[in-house]
Amino acid sequence: MVKNKLIRLAELVQEDFSENLVAAFKSAEKTSLAQRLAITGLAITSHQKHSESLWLKAGKKRTPQERKAAARAELAAFIFAYLTGDAREYAESAIAALRALGRQSEDELVKSLCRRRTP
Repeated sequence: MVKNKLIRLAELVQEDFSENLVAAFKSAEKTSLAQRLAITGLAITSHQKHSESLWLKAGKKRTPQERKAAARAELAAFIFAYLTGDAREYAESAIAALRALGRQSEDELVKSLCRRRTP
């Protein structure tokens, strides 16, 4: 059940990210924790850079596309935190990110992962 929730969050983060983040979570038995952390870290960095680029291109103003890129970075940070045991610290920002992506109905994914102690 946890695996499916992580896959769903990874699917939301996957957009505009060149690496296959979803595959790392679908094949968790074949992918080590270190590998999942590494690819999740790449997703965070990629979305942050994309967000910054969009922000600069818009004259340092927030745009819907920039907000979505920033939201994907926040969701990736939540996944990273979950994998390292710190999910609760990132829950509020992950829920805000889901809302920014128009995925309010998926708040429960974050809340239920926060109730779990181990990835």
